[in-house]
Amino acid sequence: MIPESFIQEVLNRIDVVDIVDQRVKLKKAGANYVACCPFHQEKSPSFTVSPSKQFYHCFGCGAHGSAISFLMEYEGLTFIESIQSIASQLGLSVPNEQTTSKSDKSDYLILEQALMQANQFYKKNLRASKEAIHYLKNRGVSGEIAKQFQIGFANQEWQGLQQVFKNYDDAILQSAGLVQKNEAGKLYDRFRNRIMFPIFNAKDNIIGFGGRVIHADDTPKYYNSPETPLFKKSYELYGLSQSKKGIRDEQNILIVEGYMDVISLHQHGVQNAVATLGTATTVYHLKKLIRYSKKITFCFDGDNAGIEAAWKALNTAVEILEDDLEFYFMFLPEGEDPDTYIRNHSLDDFKKMINQATPLSDFIIKRLTSNNDLNSQENKIKFINNFEPIYKKMSSPKYKIFLLKRVSELIHLSQVEIEKMVGGKPLTVNQSMNTKIKYSASAKNTLTAKRKYILIVLIHPKLFNPADEKVFQGNSVDDEIYKAILSIIQGNDAPFENSASLIHGLADRVEEKLINELQNQIMNYAENIDLEAEFTLVQSVLNNISTKQIQSQKLAALKNKKLSELTAEEKDFLKNFKK
Repeated sequence: MIPESFIQEVLNRIDVVDIVDQRVKLKKAGANYVACCPFHQEKSPSFTVSPSKQFYHCFGCGAHGSAISFLMEYEGLTFIESIQSIASQLGLSVPNEQTTSKSDKSDYLILEQALMQANQFYKKNLRASKEAIHYLKNRGVSGEIAKQFQIGFANQEWQGLQQVFKNYDDAILQSAGLVQKNEAGKLYDRFRNRIMFPIFNAKDNIIGFGGRVIHADDTPKYYNSPETPLFKKSYELYGLSQSKKGIRDEQNILIVEGYMDVISLHQHGVQNAVATLGTATTVYHLKKLIRYSKKITFCFDGDNAGIEAAWKALNTAVEILEDDLEFYFMFLPEGEDPDTYIRNHSLDDFKKMINQATPLSDFIIKRLTSNNDLNSQENKIKFINNFEPIYKKMSSPKYKIFLLKRVSELIHLSQVEIEKMVGGKPLTVNQSMNTKIKYSASAKNTLTAKRKYILIVLIHPKLFNPADEKVFQGNSVDDEIYKAILSIIQGNDAPFENSASLIHGLADRVEEKLINELQNQIMNYAENIDLEAEFTLVQSVLNNISTKQIQSQKLAALKNKKLSELTAEEKDFLKNFKK
């Protein structure tokens, strides 16, 4: 784990304007910088970067965050990878808080180095194998594409990697999934006589391999690296590293099933394709992909197996479905896969199929009405029973509304009746649209004194005063935020220099929805306000409110006392209070 103090230092030293401007051209606009948002399509700039507050905010799609979160969203990096990238730019070495031992600090690096060395060996083997080269040429793979994807070859030697690693019995080779033991305890290469496809993470580091046989009678056809500290199949996608530019250009991600599909498509001009690694598409896959594009197209064979696989993918997609996401389903002619289709047809033919892909809502209806003519009450009930689990998984209000409307027209029942049948409260368009308005439109005009205090502190952390704790003794959200800020500041030796660093500290203590609200309110806070003067005024207001509350509580307590029971001090208090 990276120490919080280091993360704070990174956020204090980096300028979010520099990080963003290196990737998205910014223009000066008053105290801030603006650009067309890189996370959604727009003609007029609504993406704002604040140098004083050190975070960005898009008033169109709601994207926001610090320099760290920008790299996560824009480049698809993990949190740790983003910090490492910024630290490298600052000339800092990322520490490890767990232990100071060399092994603990460098385990991941050692694994990456082992995989890189193995990959160099596999690429060398490919150049020396006429059989492997012949196989790839027959599959239409050019030398240029083989180089781009760093394709290699594992020869049939049982301990071929001994040529690379002197300590063949080093446990790190087993941890990396390169070497394994048989029942007798003998070590041997995991991959043999296979075309090798290195799998890269978002930082373009090798994290694993996929191996394909070159002889039809060898099994299994594909063989992947096992789960390792670097490689988790349910999180990683083949070809994402090579497809990032193509995805950004197309604003669409094509999900296919195999390594060769990705490679063949890239060679023929479709450079936005990725593949899952021998597993069904997971929520984690999709959450990673929507960092790059809000539109995803699944590509499947048109046979029964392909349709079933598509239905499974749809069930996963609806779990993360939001109003701004688009999912499409593309089905190739039976007997074809993307590799064969693109080689046997033209690029235009393939792109035409992409453009004609079935939207998610259409696929739902088509699937549920197949082999169901809806002519009887029983068939309609069957339809509703199959529709219910899909509907309940959906989190997008707008999708739900329009889908209910279509179902209503199909089975001739009202939307309210259908909603009752599948469970839940009826939705309205107004309900679905009002939920986010409060965060930006009205929040600025309804700020309480406590919330103003919180916002000023988040904008200018050095103004925070622990002595103000006495006015935050209630149980409101703002009271709890203050207590969290107090705990964070008192628990850190280094000062917080800007909004981004302090908000990062709050992230583990405050719900994401509330963090979003606070960031939105900060961005809307006037830039030309004298914060120190405003802060002094807010402190005065809060102290007056607190004093009056204390006096009222004390007065209420004294009212229950007899005059003879009052102390001299209490009598003076009553006299002064009446005055």
